[in-house]
Amino acid sequence: MTLRRLPLALVLALVAVSCSILPPDLARELAPTQTQYTTLQAAYQIIIDKHVDKPTSKQLIPGTLDGVEKWLQSQNVASAPVVERPDLTGSEWSDFAKLSASLDAVLSRYSTVKKDLLERAATDSMARSMNECHTYYLDPDRAKTFNKPPSPVSGIGVTINQAEPQQPIEVIDVIANTPAERAGVKKGDKIIKVNGDDVTKLTTSEVADRVRGPEGSQVTIVFDRDGTQVELTITRARFVSPLTESRPEGGGDIAYVRIKQLISSVTDDAVQALRKLQGARGVILDLRDDPGGELSVAVDVGSLFVKTGPLVYQTGRDGNKNPIDVNPRRYLGLNTPLVVLVNKNSASGSEIIAAGVRSSGAGTVMGTRTAGCVGSGQPRDLPDGGLLLVTLTKMQDAKTGEDLNGPGKGVLPDQSVEDDTKTPNVDEAIQAAVAYLHSHV
Repeated sequence: MTLRRLPLALVLALVAVSCSILPPDLARELAPTQTQYTTLQAAYQIIIDKHVDKPTSKQLIPGTLDGVEKWLQSQNVASAPVVERPDLTGSEWSDFAKLSASLDAVLSRYSTVKKDLLERAATDSMARSMNECHTYYLDPDRAKTFNKPPSPVSGIGVTINQAEPQQPIEVIDVIANTPAERAGVKKGDKIIKVNGDDVTKLTTSEVADRVRGPEGSQVTIVFDRDGTQVELTITRARFVSPLTESRPEGGGDIAYVRIKQLISSVTDDAVQALRKLQGARGVILDLRDDPGGELSVAVDVGSLFVKTGPLVYQTGRDGNKNPIDVNPRRYLGLNTPLVVLVNKNSASGSEIIAAGVRSSGAGTVMGTRTAGCVGSGQPRDLPDGGLLLVTLTKMQDAKTGEDLNGPGKGVLPDQSVEDDTKTPNVDEAIQAAVAYLHSHV
């Protein structure tokens, strides 16, 4: 029996036909959908493929559509805008097709809505749906200034921070003898507008860029102060903001060292401060309102007090834990009791230090739960010229293994102490730390 050969063209035609008769749902699942929302699609794929928490379509898409609805309200498109919520199956690309259809329906229903602005709002909302500080979207204009070295300009003399991803930027420190102090800016003020522009959805660095400017120029800022809006026009000036402060406390026998940010030479500054206060019977390391900074600096500062072992563990998407070890050359061996002060604005590197001190038993952590912003992010280019920052790793407590990154997480102090805003001239946390140290020497 002989086999008859089919012409090659016919064989290829048969292969092509056989590859085109996949069930529609399976075909959509195997490849990304054809969509006009290419930036949103790219962000969706990056978050699903790269984010350390491995989110699914069922997590990302509802949060995206909730954000779109809020954006439509903010644009006064309708008092109660309609955004269709599709039934999701968990299939990555068939669910994205349903998201695209919901956005198409918005464009059809509201003729004044521009497609590019809708897509940016959806991309921003998708990043925000992860609800943690290292994942966020920068539109093309904002992306231009990302990691750009700041120009030699002046400012007003405040330190600002964003305590939670969805909250306005807050003033966490007013530097003495600066324009901000003279104008009456107060710690806890939330920045709502800068020169008439709403800044409640901008990042900390973006708000800082808008507040800074040439020496002698003016900036008008609207603050939210306990529910009341306060507008101040402030003349910018040059000033020096020390990264560390130190002094004796508790009658002179307690060494107090505050670190405002973990950058530059603060480790050496802290060492010099502790040596000047040599002979102290206890040490207070104040990391309240410290937003973090460089990982290497955080490790060095933590290593002043923690002799051995990891400060924390760093975990990636694969689940493997890698220790963030101390730098043994930095250990001071003070042999005195230590208290580390933290609050809701202690973030990133300052959380690593507090976690290491707590887990190792090198000292006692006092204050309030920290920010829960402990991880590492990576910028990814998007088709619209914007950037998506996506979280690739997160940190765990070296002793308990608990996640430190995310809302409601962070470092829980050994002893809870909260400052009373009604007594601005009294620092309850320092008082509690001094009392604790005096009872443990």
